[in-house]
Amino acid sequence: MKRFFALLIPLSTWAVSAQAQLPALLQAYARTSAVSGREEEASRFVEQLFKAGALRRDRLGSLVLVVGSGSPRRLLAAPLDEPGYVVSQIQANGYLRVAPVGGGAAGALYHQFLEGHDVRIGTASGPRNAVSCVPSSHYDNLRAAPERTLPPFSWQAAFLDVGAASAAAVAQQGIRLLDPVALEKQPVLVAQQWVAAPAMREKAAAVALATAAQALLAAPPPGTTVIAWTTLDLLNDKGFEAVANRYGPFNEVYRFERSLEAEGPGTGQFLADQEFTALPGQTLAQPSRPARKPVLPNAQLAGAHTYLLGLPARYAHTPVEAVAVADVQQLVRAWRAAAGAATTAAALAPAPPAPPQYPFPKPAPEAQLLAGLVASYGVSTAEAPVRAFIARQLPAWAKPTTDQAGNLTLSFGQGKRHLVFVAHMDEVGFVVDSIRPDGRLVLGMKGGAFPWLWEAQPALLHRPGQADVPAVFEPRPQYLSATKRAAAGPLTVFAGFASAQQAQAAGIAVGRTTATMPKALRPLGPNRAAARGLDDRAGCAALLLNLRHLDPAKLPCRVTCVWSTGEEIGLLGAAFAAQGLRDADAVYPIDTFVSSDAPQESPAFGHCPLGQGAVIRVVESINFARRDLVRNVHALADRQHIPIQEGMTVGGTDGLEFLNYGIPSVPLSWPGRYSHSPVEVLDYRDLDSLVRLVGALIQAGAPAPPAHAKRKP
Repeated sequence: MKRFFALLIPLSTWAVSAQAQLPALLQAYARTSAVSGREEEASRFVEQLFKAGALRRDRLGSLVLVVGSGSPRRLLAAPLDEPGYVVSQIQANGYLRVAPVGGGAAGALYHQFLEGHDVRIGTASGPRNAVSCVPSSHYDNLRAAPERTLPPFSWQAAFLDVGAASAAAVAQQGIRLLDPVALEKQPVLVAQQWVAAPAMREKAAAVALATAAQALLAAPPPGTTVIAWTTLDLLNDKGFEAVANRYGPFNEVYRFERSLEAEGPGTGQFLADQEFTALPGQTLAQPSRPARKPVLPNAQLAGAHTYLLGLPARYAHTPVEAVAVADVQQLVRAWRAAAGAATTAAALAPAPPAPPQYPFPKPAPEAQLLAGLVASYGVSTAEAPVRAFIARQLPAWAKPTTDQAGNLTLSFGQGKRHLVFVAHMDEVGFVVDSIRPDGRLVLGMKGGAFPWLWEAQPALLHRPGQADVPAVFEPRPQYLSATKRAAAGPLTVFAGFASAQQAQAAGIAVGRTTATMPKALRPLGPNRAAARGLDDRAGCAALLLNLRHLDPAKLPCRVTCVWSTGEEIGLLGAAFAAQGLRDADAVYPIDTFVSSDAPQESPAFGHCPLGQGAVIRVVESINFARRDLVRNVHALADRQHIPIQEGMTVGGTDGLEFLNYGIPSVPLSWPGRYSHSPVEVLDYRDLDSLVRLVGALIQAGAPAPPAHAKRKP
């Protein structure tokens, strides 16, 4: 062992190219799923880092590389698996239930980090998208026990939505009982120094071992070195034991141990058990938790010295578990020194392609447009990227204007009647309220949502006029022992800044820098999609889709489309727009219908099922639509054979500000699940119905007001 540490520090000449590739390789591997017992995706990734046939796969799925021959005989091992879930039930209504598998869950909030997020199901025919259901925040004040008052979310309360309405539709996607389930991986490279993702310590250890193995292949050390990436570590350790029995006996064993824990400073340290701590020349962090001592009663390991290695991590056991690249580099040196490697290192092979994603069933125009809108970020009062995207989608004849409130407005057509349609551009998110002396950012919420859904998740900081900054929403300080679903204090963000001055120098401005999480439109089955911010990107899309083939010269009325700002924080844009549109005969706000068509909601309120058509929000918290206008819309839909629904729901729309001037509001919507969460869900059939309904209203012109009504001057 003295030889080990004598070599450890001088090994600073390992390949620069490998060092430069390491962050990208860590992120690429972190995207793989490897639920214990179903590690195939991760093992394929590791295999592709080596020449074909270089690694052997044993009958339990572990990967093995043998370098050299003779004595001494060493075993270097890292696990492939990670904690996860399996499909435990497929319900008749198409929802799935889950159960944990493999152990490894730690802390009171571990399962809460699953709620309201994208997940991936590993079927025999490839990955399938799903979302973990969450109650709509709009209904929270109607519940006997509001979500914010409850204990932490448990896995027994989890439902998965795969975009299916029946068990048969689930089967058509190839999903079966006991298929593995894991969070959709979104690794974050923070300040070019930390990589954050679920089970990142185990992921980093496997990459570090692969990096060291490349060097050992290039310059084999004396003796026999068996390098193994093992399966079933969290279930019963049999993957490791099978490798030991097959390739032993060994003189020395160097094994990555996930239960060695310490908070990671990111200064080039790794962890080791007590046998290392008495040795000189080490670069070690002190474990905050002792490692388990595996009991392996087999003759192949009886005479071996076993040494346990680990990695420090920030936010351990969360979806943003973060390891420092410098610490991983030190672990690479430790692996190589353990095998007696020469100082010349080989560069890493290029990272394999990203794990396969479940494709859109068809690249329909509405899906393509919606995906672009979703990919544009716009927290309330910071909607410029969304406005710019919408402006680029307008037809050549359109001459939009941007008013003082930031609304994008387009007027066209002719005639006495004037129709107004409004869809809002903003989304729920956060703004930087203050910067702490250590560089961490304190956030305030813009709009209404459950803030714990953002906790311990990837983050993006949006700086006006500058590139976004990858970061992470930090878990609350006592996340391992929390007793409530909601945190007591505000959310904070770690972006790698060491001081407030460093954050400010990077363009972080209090009151102007906003924060969200990365998002993308994900298909759910053949007809549905999920994304954060569908409220109100779908409404924006409905207006745009109607303009693509419209001839304004042939319209029987004047039409004004408004893409508004600040709806989520008080209808700010609509208030300004309404002042200049007082001659309107009616306003049709286009917004989400917060539907209780979800397993955790009561059907007694707001129940308009997905897939059955657009919705007239006849009753909402701030409005009861005029009966004759509702009848007119319904009659028009019937004539055009457009499926629609009528319903009541909570919340309000931009139409409220038009009511101030005596302009009746008839809100039009699509039914949406899981409002103001990262996994809002819509059905394309409802969006199609909404698009057709808006188009029919434009072509028909607004109904005349009742004879007794008098327009305000």
